[in-house]
Amino acid sequence: MRLFYLAVIKIVDILLPFVSAVSGSPKLKALVSGRKKPFPVLPEKTGKRYWFHCASLGEFEQARPVMERLKSRQAACSLVVSFFSPSGYEQKHDYALADAVIYLPSDTPSHARKLLDHMQPDIAVFVKYEIWYYHLSELFKRQIPVYLVSATFRQGQYLFSFWGRWLFKVLPRYETIFLQDSRSYELMKSKGLSNIILGGDTRYDRVKQNALNVKDNEVIRLFKGGKRLIILGSSWPAEEDLVQQYLDNYPSDTFKILIVPHDISPGHINEINRKFKKYQPVQYTNVTGHVDTNVMILNTIGHLASAYAYADIAFIGGAFGKGLHNILEPLAFGVPVIFGPHYKKYPEASKAMEYEVAISIRDLQGLKRAIELFSRVHSKEKCIDFINWNSGATELVIKKISA
Repeated sequence: MRLFYLAVIKIVDILLPFVSAVSGSPKLKALVSGRKKPFPVLPEKTGKRYWFHCASLGEFEQARPVMERLKSRQAACSLVVSFFSPSGYEQKHDYALADAVIYLPSDTPSHARKLLDHMQPDIAVFVKYEIWYYHLSELFKRQIPVYLVSATFRQGQYLFSFWGRWLFKVLPRYETIFLQDSRSYELMKSKGLSNIILGGDTRYDRVKQNALNVKDNEVIRLFKGGKRLIILGSSWPAEEDLVQQYLDNYPSDTFKILIVPHDISPGHINEINRKFKKYQPVQYTNVTGHVDTNVMILNTIGHLASAYAYADIAFIGGAFGKGLHNILEPLAFGVPVIFGPHYKKYPEASKAMEYEVAISIRDLQGLKRAIELFSRVHSKEKCIDFINWNSGATELVIKKISA
C-alpha cells in the first residue's frame, strides 16, 4: 500500500500542472505556482525552531494560540508554518510571527529530505488530521519529536480501514497526540495507543482571545442600528436559500441580516444579490454612511470575526454540505448558533448543542423555530461560559512541547 500511495503522489505531481491549466481553477494554479517557489532563507537559529503544519486556515487558527504563546515565552525561538491548501497560504503567507510560511511539498521521500535539510526543525507540530507518511517518516528517522494537536478520530475513518491500516501504524510514533474529545480518546485507547492525551481544542483559546481584543466596525454597527442582527456566517447557497425563504415567508422589521459568504467571488456575490433583490441588499465595500436596508453582504475577507460582536444570532454555513465552519467565534461573543444537519465530525458542535447554545436544523421550519427560540432565550453569558469551560488546551500543549 505504501508503494501504491507513493505512485499516486508522483502521478498527481505530474498531472497537477496540466489539470490546473485546463480547469482554470485559481486554487490549483496557486498550489502549483506556490510549490515552485524556492524555500525562503531562514535566519540563523538562536533558539529552538518549531515547524507547524496546517492543512488550511481552520487548522492555522488551532495552531495560532500555541505559536503565539511560544513566542511570548521563548522570544529566541523561530517558527516555520506550512500549508497544504492555498486557502490557508494565501491568507496567512505574511504571518508576522513566522520566519517562513510555505506550501508543504508533496509527500515523497526526496521532498521530505530536502525540506528538513533546509528547515532543520527541533520540534514539529502537525494539526488535527495532517498525517503525511514520508514527511513524518523522515522526522522520525532524524529523531525530531513530532506532536499532533487538536486531533479528532472516529470509527469508520480511513485510518481504520483495510486501506489505511499501514498509515495508522504511524500514530504510535508521535511523541504525543492531543485529542479534542473523549470519544476520540476512548477510540484511540481501544486501538492500543498510549501516547494520547485528552487535550481539548486550542481554538477555544483563540476565539476567547479574539473576543477580548475586537475592534469597532463602524459600518456594521451603523447598519445594525437599534435592531437585532442575524449573521449568516461562511454561508453556502443552501444556507442563503433558507434565509431568503425565511424572509419571504416570515417578514419582520425587528432584525437585519448580514450575509458573509464563504465564496466572495464576483459571480457568487452577484448570485446573492439576485436572490435577495427585493430586499435591496447593499455590499459592505459600497457603504459610506447610514444604510436604509435590512440586508447587507460582507464581500471582504477578515471582518467576520469582529462582525460577531454585533450579532444576536449566528447561522453558520457548511453543515448542509461537507463541512461545518467555525461556530466558536460567535459563541465567544455570546452569540448562539444555528447550523445544518451534517455536524457529526465536529465535536464542538455536539458539545454546544448539549450546552443548549446551538441548534441543528434541516429545513425552513427548523430555522424558524431556532430563531424564535434564541430570540426568546438568548443568554449571552451562557455562550461565553461554554467557551470558558472548554478553554485551556493551549497551556497543556505548551507544557509538553516546550519541556
